[in-house]
Amino acid sequence: MKAGRWGRWLVTLVIAAVAVTAVASLYLVPPEMPAPRPRAAALSLPTERPEQGRQVIPVHSQGIARARHQLPLSMEVNGRVESVSPALADGGLVQAGDVLLSLDPEPFELEVTSRQNSVNAARLHLAETRAKARVAGASSRQSALGRFEPQMDEARSRLAAALAGLRQAQRNQEMTQLVAPVSGRLKAVQVSVGQHVQAGMTLAELYQEQQVQVRLPVRDEWLALLGITPGDDSSLANVAVHLEGRFAGRQGQWQGRVVRREGGLNRNQMMTLIVLVENTDSGLPLEPGVLVEATLSGKPMAGITVLPASALAGDSAVWVLDDQQRLRRHPVNVLYRDQDRVYLDDRLAGNQPVVLAGDLQLLEGMRIDPRPVTEGLAKAGNEQ
Repeated sequence: MKAGRWGRWLVTLVIAAVAVTAVASLYLVPPEMPAPRPRAAALSLPTERPEQGRQVIPVHSQGIARARHQLPLSMEVNGRVESVSPALADGGLVQAGDVLLSLDPEPFELEVTSRQNSVNAARLHLAETRAKARVAGASSRQSALGRFEPQMDEARSRLAAALAGLRQAQRNQEMTQLVAPVSGRLKAVQVSVGQHVQAGMTLAELYQEQQVQVRLPVRDEWLALLGITPGDDSSLANVAVHLEGRFAGRQGQWQGRVVRREGGLNRNQMMTLIVLVENTDSGLPLEPGVLVEATLSGKPMAGITVLPASALAGDSAVWVLDDQQRLRRHPVNVLYRDQDRVYLDDRLAGNQPVVLAGDLQLLEGMRIDPRPVTEGLAKAGNEQ
């Protein structure tokens, strides 16, 4: 029995010793702490200090050049084309007074001869009637008919009508030639030798190269940016217009001036400005039909902030950095924007740096590393 008790006591003692040893080891050798989680890297984005002060806001538009003066050429009489000038062709350059085509003159000569014969017959008839009236006028008691008064009126009218017909025939004879009314260049020529033409039918179009105009659509709220005052046409002179376009394989540049604006707005709520370009003898001329890109500039405006277009966050806000380099959304009033720049009627407080995030979705309070990104964007993280 004693041996059994001593065995149980021995087992109990061993278990107690192991427990004490385990508890002591917890205090003497603390467990290893977990490794700290690395901080998430801040998003690296470029920033820019805004340009503030008096700025010129360039307004962009485009249009197609048109000749300021363009005349349709036609004959005033019917006839068959007998001869055509070599200049009467698309692109032909003519001078004022040049004969471009001639009609067969024979029918018109015959008409003049016939009308001249009618005039001679009417004069003879008038002379005979006048002679009869003298004889009848010897007796004052006769009636007006007996005195040949209505016969004289008819004879005079017949002569007047014959003379009018002769003048018309002579004028038609003069109209058998198509003469260039002004100097210019031809297009849309539709006539050839032997063709029978009708009076009033358009045979070609003549336009002057010295002056070309362009219709430029602009939004009505942009008129204030250009310094244009509705009702004051003199304010149009304050607008400078620079045009660029490609023609004949070359890139051309021209300067224009706003001469007027069309009244009212179109269905797209756009107003049209008419720009006049003077083609000089030097340089590439602006030809009708050329598509041009236009930049219109008014006088400098005060209180304007200029930023890259990628600074906009949505339509009416930008992201700025506070002193802790955290994002703060700043509402702005956008006056105008193009592909490269945005113009704000705003002064950003303290000249804070603006984040150029483009279409990237960001969060308020997010920390940003304001350094230029050279190889794409770093992984975004939000430091807590």
